[in-house]
Amino acid sequence: MRKAQPLLCATLACVLPLPASALGERDIAALISLRPSVLKVEASDARGNVGVGTGVAVAPGVIATACHVTAHATTLRVVSNGERMQVSGQRAEVTRDLCLLDVPGASQVPPVPLRDTPLRPGEELVALGYILGAAPRVSNGTVLRLHDHDGGKVIQSTTPFTSGASGGGMFDRDGRLVGLMTFKFRAGNDNQFSVPSAWIAEALRLPPGPEVAPLAGRAFWDAPEAGLPPFLQTLRMEAEGRWPDLEALARRWIAGEPASASAWHALGRAQAGSGRGSEALESFARADALEHDNPVFLSDLALAHYRQHDDQAYARTRAELERIAPSALPTLDARAGACKPDIPQPC
Repeated sequence: MRKAQPLLCATLACVLPLPASALGERDIAALISLRPSVLKVEASDARGNVGVGTGVAVAPGVIATACHVTAHATTLRVVSNGERMQVSGQRAEVTRDLCLLDVPGASQVPPVPLRDTPLRPGEELVALGYILGAAPRVSNGTVLRLHDHDGGKVIQSTTPFTSGASGGGMFDRDGRLVGLMTFKFRAGNDNQFSVPSAWIAEALRLPPGPEVAPLAGRAFWDAPEAGLPPFLQTLRMEAEGRWPDLEALARRWIAGEPASASAWHALGRAQAGSGRGSEALESFARADALEHDNPVFLSDLALAHYRQHDDQAYARTRAELERIAPSALPTLDARAGACKPDIPQPC
C-alpha cells in the first residue's frame, strides 16, 4: 500500500475495531444476511508479503474491492467460508480506487443488489468488513454528506470503519450496496469516505480484466494537495486552520460552480475561522438555500446564529435540524456549549 498523504489514510491502516456492545438487533440481522456476500481479500506481493482487505460480491463470480488493497499484488485470493479461491483477473479503475476481481470459483457466492436511487444526508447505513482478516464485523451510522466527484457522489458518513475493512460494503437498511469503504480523513471525527455504487455499476460494463499484476497510478484521495478534489482540500485546510487558503479555494470554487452548496459552505467556514461572523452567516445561509436538509449545513448555520446572539434564529434552525437528523443534535449542543460567542474561533 502506498504511503498516504499526512491527513488521509486507507482504512486498513488507520481505524480500530468497534466494540461488540455497539451492535443492536438490526445490525446483527444485517451481519447474518449480508455476511455470505462479503469476503476476505488476500493480496500477495512479489516478496511474499500478504495484505488483507475486504470485497463484496456484486455479480456472479465478480468481487468488488478497493484498488489500494490489491495495488502491489502479484497473486490475489478471496476467502469464503474458509475456502480460498484464486482471482483470475481484475478490472482496475485506480483513480477511483475501485477494482473488480474476476473469481470463477465464486460464482455461487450470492451477489448483493446495488442501490440505484439517491442517498440522503441523515440516512442510516450499515458497514460490513473484516478486522485484520479475522472475521467480518458490522458497524452503523448515517450519511453525513455526499460529495460530487467524477460523475458520482462520494459518501461521507459517521459509520466507523474497522481495521482491514478497505473495500468492504456500505449498505442501506434494505441491504442494498451504496458504496465501498475506502479511506478516512485523519483529523476530527465523522470523516469516513466510501466510493459510490454508481461507479461499480459502470465498472461492471467493462470487459473482464487482465491477469493480476501490480497496478500503476494513485487514487483520487491519495494525490498531492493541489490535485485533491475541492472537498478534500477543504477538509485539509480546515484541519490545519489555514483560513486564508480556504477562503481563496472557496472563492475559486464558487467562481467555477456558483450553485455549489459545498463551495458556499467552505467559504462560510473560512469566514467563521477568520472571525467574520456576519459574513459566515450569509454564506452558510446561501449553502442551506442551495442544499436544504443537509445536517452539516444546518448545524453550522445554527452555530452562526448562536454566535450572532440571535436566539430565535438559533432555536428555529435547531428545530429544523431535529426534524431532519435528530441524531445530529447532541453534536450541535456540544459544539454550542463549547463555543465562545465573543471569541473569533470556529466551534
